[in-house]
Amino acid sequence: MTTLRRAIGLAAVVMMIAACGGGGNAVDVSLFEWGVDPSDSSVSAGDVTFNVSNDGGEAHEMVIVKGVAPEDLPVDENGKVIEDDLPEGAFIGEIEEFEAGTTESATFDLGEGTYTLFCNISEEEDDGTVESHFQEGMVTTIEVTG
Repeated sequence: MTTLRRAIGLAAVVMMIAACGGGGNAVDVSLFEWGVDPSDSSVSAGDVTFNVSNDGGEAHEMVIVKGVAPEDLPVDENGKVIEDDLPEGAFIGEIEEFEAGTTESATFDLGEGTYTLFCNISEEEDDGTVESHFQEGMVTTIEVTG
């Protein structure tokens, strides 16, 4: 009888996990000079965990914006995205600046749509020029489906 109870309990747990959509999605993302490379270009809606590795030689970050294509993001004179000028509700969140050779993770509840992922670090070089990681190509998009 104990084996039967365990089997019924296990079946109930499996059914609850299936009803809740499993444990969510995970996307591995590599940041490097000058790119953002997600392991998947499409994920299911719900909780999405981004495991972000800084595979470059400089500090990077990852900003997540919904519904604004890379070419439509508002930028300043140095090519940095002006996060305060994004449409209301477009800014989803970010993994703040972290060092080369390290990994950071964060989970976001994402609805259906297109999301832009980018590094928004802007820094002054020794010669006085400003380098925008976004303008250097550290941007990509992913689709979130129902």
